[in-house]
Amino acid sequence: MSETLLSDRDAGAPVPLGSAIGRVSRALRPERIGAGVLAELRRMNWREFPPGFWRFYLEHAPIEWREPAGRPVDRIDLAWAGVLRAMAEAAPDPHDADSRFGAALAESGYAEMRFIRYLRADGEELARETRIAAAWLARNGRRANWREPAELILGRIGRLGRDVRRPDCVAHRLARDYFAAQAAASRTSDRS
Repeated sequence: MSETLLSDRDAGAPVPLGSAIGRVSRALRPERIGAGVLAELRRMNWREFPPGFWRFYLEHAPIEWREPAGRPVDRIDLAWAGVLRAMAEAAPDPHDADSRFGAALAESGYAEMRFIRYLRADGEELARETRIAAAWLARNGRRANWREPAELILGRIGRLGRDVRRPDCVAHRLARDYFAAQAAASRTSDRS
């Protein structure tokens, strides 16, 4: 599946999801958006969109990732709210393109049962579990690549089909990275 959507109507070029996530991550610095907006994003409840969400979302999420058919879609707005809420929890600048999300969780000691609950979650539960994972990474001083968590949420909640990898494929990749990191840590401790 392609990582890009139709085109960035403002720039005339496709915007890969990874680039969109990098743009959003850089914008989550308090000095860029203000501590008040960042706090609003962190406190958002499911299906409640404060003014700070709309200002941030409409300014920083590329339009083709918000309106793939050229018009707003409520479930995509809801999915983005889940992504932004979780990324705000890990702000400032939570995205690191070189650190796989599943591996970062495993390497920081994220509980296996909690990780499995995250992989199986959908809807409000998926948004909550992603936020919990984000908070864990932030507490442990870890940044991670947010493309796959965003893909999982956009696929399951936003039901973006042709524009992101299938959610089960994303979940398999997250699991592979998590358990590979666990196995590597186990091999390292066995050698000690």
